[in-house]
Amino acid sequence: MHETLAIAVTAAHRKCDDVVRDPLLDGAQSELLLAFFARARARKASLMADPAALPLLVGMAECGRGNVDLAAGCTLYYMALRLFDDVSDHDLVAPWDPQRAPVADNAALALHMVAVDTIAAAVPAGRAEAARLSLRRHSLRAVAAQHRDLSGTIAGDEAGVRAHNADKSSVFALSAELAAIAAGCEPERVAAYCRIGEATAEIRQIANDLHDLFGKPHSRDLERDVVSFPLACFAARASAAERAELQRLRAELPGSLDAIRKLLLAGPAVRASAAAMEAARRSIHAEIAALFPAGSLLDLHGEFVDAVAAELYRRPRAA
Repeated sequence: MHETLAIAVTAAHRKCDDVVRDPLLDGAQSELLLAFFARARARKASLMADPAALPLLVGMAECGRGNVDLAAGCTLYYMALRLFDDVSDHDLVAPWDPQRAPVADNAALALHMVAVDTIAAAVPAGRAEAARLSLRRHSLRAVAAQHRDLSGTIAGDEAGVRAHNADKSSVFALSAELAAIAAGCEPERVAAYCRIGEATAEIRQIANDLHDLFGKPHSRDLERDVVSFPLACFAARASAAERAELQRLRAELPGSLDAIRKLLLAGPAVRASAAAMEAARRSIHAEIAALFPAGSLLDLHGEFVDAVAAELYRRPRAA
């Protein structure tokens, strides 16, 4: 099963590369985009972490073959959002010149344009309207989340952060939903795949948040005063004294990172984050079992979310 998926993911990558080699794009821009793709692929932890994997598995499970062109379109869309986010967060790295953010912004616009075109061409004509509405809904969710990021208007409570993260990562719901639409699924099955995508996004986002806090030499979220999901959980459940201590320690970063980690580990933040991940993981397995009681290629996705969760349920050690 892994080999079949790997072949399809490679085909989706080739399609993405072919799309950005369009002669209508500037040659230098195409080379930058190809280098951007290559760097992103090299950093993927596993085959299942690739943005093409989930939509390919949906197609394989429903019709026996993955829709490679659709998976490529979803990957281009994912990469466009990622590049827009890197520009807005001032996180540009090679092949982009951090001093020339407009070049990267323009490339992200190009990616979004070719992504929409590639998706539209990959959906059967009779399903085009459903695909259009799906793309519109999830795109506007992502754009609204980016607006909140840029304007600093994210609701800082636990529910607000959770809803914001769902919107920001809605590409996973979009890709699963589009694959189901293209495969000819009935609305009930399309909705189930959307829920799988939503829960997958939640697991991945919480994992990223915890990795930022405990798995890096510096925490960008703490240093930039970002209210990540674990920090929102801490604020909602900690005592007034604990919240005051966190604020004091944040003012002393980066030297206070170890003390902050110990405070978070001793309090409710990690336990609440793990509980949210576990609920999302269980919901994915329940949805897959309801779609395919006898098993399917989607079991690979279940194994993937299990592996992501397992990395975090082993309590991170404060340095």
